[in-house]
Amino acid sequence: MHMPIQFDTFDYAKRLASAGVPTQQAEAHATALGDVLGSAVVVHGELAALERNLLGEIKLVSHNVDAKVGALELKIDALELRLDTRIDALDLKLDTRIDALEHKFDTKFDALEHKFDARLERLDLRHGADMKHVYWMMSTLILLNLGILSKLMLQ
Repeated sequence: MHMPIQFDTFDYAKRLASAGVPTQQAEAHATALGDVLGSAVVVHGELAALERNLLGEIKLVSHNVDAKVGALELKIDALELRLDTRIDALDLKLDTRIDALEHKFDTKFDALEHKFDARLERLDLRHGADMKHVYWMMSTLILLNLGILSKLMLQ
């Protein structure tokens, strides 16, 4: 949609001729320049229409991008929810296993403690051992067992 520029070829040819250009050559120059200006120049109206078209296209692309970003955000939110659910399930499973191991350890530890106490009583009765040393040894053994248990649970 090119609109021709108002160009008076006759007037231009007269100006060339008055400047000393031969009349035939001046008319040929004026005709050629008129043809070029009439078909190759964009005028303000064309630029305004092109600007409106481009702005419309930009708005359409912007709307499409916004829609796609919105869809991606929804997908991300859904994935985040799925991951949170799976993490919570794994956390519950691990807590259950840890609780079971703690119970198992406590049961074994209590049995060993009773067994140890019974042996201490027999030793005390048989040998008259100094109870401060025995309690110190027992405390040391308990602390060692707790350290071993902690290391096993952290692995």
